[in-house]
Amino acid sequence: MNITPTRQAKQASHDVAWAAPQPFWTDKTNSVQPGQALRRPQILRFTHDDFIPELLATLQQNPAALPGFGAMPETWRGPGAAPAKDPQKWLQGKPARLFGMQRRVQQRKQDAQAVALAQTAAVTTATAPTEVGPALKLYQPAHMRHYLVGGSLICRVPGLPDRQIDPARHKTSFVLRRLLPRAAGAKDAPLPDPTHTALWDEYAFVPNGKAGVWQYLGAADREAEVSMLLPSEERLSLFPAHFTQDDGHPRRLYIGSVPVGKREAYQGATAKTYSSSNTAGTSITGNATDANDGSTTLDPRIVLFYTQVLGPWKALVNRVMGNGKPGANPDDLVALKSARLSTVYPRSGDSYDPYDETHNPNPDPDLDTLRTLRGALQTSSWYLLLDLYTFLKDQLGIDVRSAPPTGSAELALYNALHAAAMPNNLGSGKGPLLEANGSYDAGHIETNLISAMVRIIPKADALERATGTFTIRKPGTVLEDAAVTTGWPDFLFLFADPWLGVLQPPTPASFKPPANDYLAEKIQARIDALADLVQAALPALDPAKPLPEPTLASMQPADMREAWYVIRLVYERPDCAPFHSNVVSAATQPFNMAGFFDSDAPARPIRIGLPIDISPAGLRKFDKNAVFMMSDMLCGQVDRIKGIGLVDLVLSVLPWPFHKDLNVPEKGDCKTGDGLSLGVMCSLSIPIITICALLLLMIIVSLLDFIFRWLPYFIVCFPLPGFKGRKSP
Repeated sequence: MNITPTRQAKQASHDVAWAAPQPFWTDKTNSVQPGQALRRPQILRFTHDDFIPELLATLQQNPAALPGFGAMPETWRGPGAAPAKDPQKWLQGKPARLFGMQRRVQQRKQDAQAVALAQTAAVTTATAPTEVGPALKLYQPAHMRHYLVGGSLICRVPGLPDRQIDPARHKTSFVLRRLLPRAAGAKDAPLPDPTHTALWDEYAFVPNGKAGVWQYLGAADREAEVSMLLPSEERLSLFPAHFTQDDGHPRRLYIGSVPVGKREAYQGATAKTYSSSNTAGTSITGNATDANDGSTTLDPRIVLFYTQVLGPWKALVNRVMGNGKPGANPDDLVALKSARLSTVYPRSGDSYDPYDETHNPNPDPDLDTLRTLRGALQTSSWYLLLDLYTFLKDQLGIDVRSAPPTGSAELALYNALHAAAMPNNLGSGKGPLLEANGSYDAGHIETNLISAMVRIIPKADALERATGTFTIRKPGTVLEDAAVTTGWPDFLFLFADPWLGVLQPPTPASFKPPANDYLAEKIQARIDALADLVQAALPALDPAKPLPEPTLASMQPADMREAWYVIRLVYERPDCAPFHSNVVSAATQPFNMAGFFDSDAPARPIRIGLPIDISPAGLRKFDKNAVFMMSDMLCGQVDRIKGIGLVDLVLSVLPWPFHKDLNVPEKGDCKTGDGLSLGVMCSLSIPIITICALLLLMIIVSLLDFIFRWLPYFIVCFPLPGFKGRKSP
């Protein structure tokens, strides 16, 4: 029986390869490009948002003009030349098949001459496209730049015809690869030339959680490395675009959008590095829990401990302490007192020197300031106690209400927390958490961290439901049980107090902070040392128990230096394995991705039209079309600050003698006359808000110019003759 092979069966016997788009196969002199240029996919650059219609129209009318869109180095000071924008051609161009051979060739010559003339006349600083350019930087759509990567899937037979594929069985896509130096060096050392491929390794991007990881391909040689694909590697979409050659032969071009907008995700992703003894590509970056994950350099449970416990604890310390003198010892009570009292000592008068105890052996604090600050510190301390208890119970299995744990690591952490106590005596008289005859006596004050956690547990539900702001009352306003009358717990425990001191865990034997650090930084470093005890006490990972998701800030980027990338096109045919493998193209020209605030980036034109007629008669005509929805709690807080002006805000952050504390009286939630909760819906006028924002911006910039000296580079104004806000009568 005679069986005639199908066209698809015949093509299956041919070698398949990726090549540059067909219009890039020859240069301007119609000479065939060298082999390296033929194999390399090309990056096309477009300078406006109508890039898809422009691409399709160019392919339909004049495919030979496609090399004019090749990506090239540019900055806003000297942009690279681009083909002239012609929307009329996109909308009213004639079908390509209607052009005769001679007419089409002549049309291409005329278009090429016109484009070359326009480029030479319009942009004298343009940089011509080069085969390899180490300075190529791709900008974001916000900069009014769009980039497409393109290539042709061909059969290696005379004529290099397009490969016909079955979309139901085969897949085309492209992958983004990051180049990392093969030789490890200093993190601030200059990177090698990206065109020297022997000095670099390619890493594949594997999405993972909030970010991703750059996975080393782990190949034994360069050829195997560049043709390798990881199963979980990110594939980006390609779509086909059709055009016709000069000889009438139809062609297919595969196009994909380069994801420059994801630059921060790619730049901040971690990496699975390797060494000569670690060629399998496993992580050696110090992951504490899973060397095969690579998504973070810290155990997610440790990250949770930093986020919920250590971070707030250190913030409370920072709030009550001035920096203090560099080199001071955290155990020096005189130095601690001098650094703290500056936050509550009266601002009037010039006799107080916080660093000179001989002139101020027993300075009295401003009790109103002390009371207000303690109220805010106490609120944060209660929630911090609750979060610390929850972490110990859920992640370590330590319940402070039971007997101390028996494990050595767990017991060491328990003892360190138990030893963390306020250093001063909290008895009666001036000096306890409240002055004599205050709302709380010594029986309602806890000084030990473990005891405070035990006492906060029964109050957890009430604490979660509490509203308003906790305030320590003045003497004479005695509250027998604050939990009943206000919803807050009925005891005081402060992690940091501006009069008594700060809660510090005992100093580990290996604790050696830098000698010249400020006092507050040394105390915070001692608190951070608790993470080592938590790390040692953590149980082994349980696959059945989900881990907390680490924060993005805890993920260590692969390299903080500017990243270099290449793109490879991919043709996957799983049904042909093992006889035919996947086809991976050569790499594109190496390139950088520009950040959003890149100083070289072209600027997208943005024109904000402020109201023209700003007279009362003109502004009253604008609709109040912006609505803010505020709950009763937010409404009450907004009402509290209505009486605060800009001068009050500025004075509150200035040092003595200009400092003036904000006077924000307590109000409570918004309510109706009969006591019902009342939310608010406020309608605002956007044009008027725009004027306010502009004036406030100019005031803030002028104030900060004293520090940053940026005003000369902030704004430039041009005269606009005849532009009047209101017509003459």
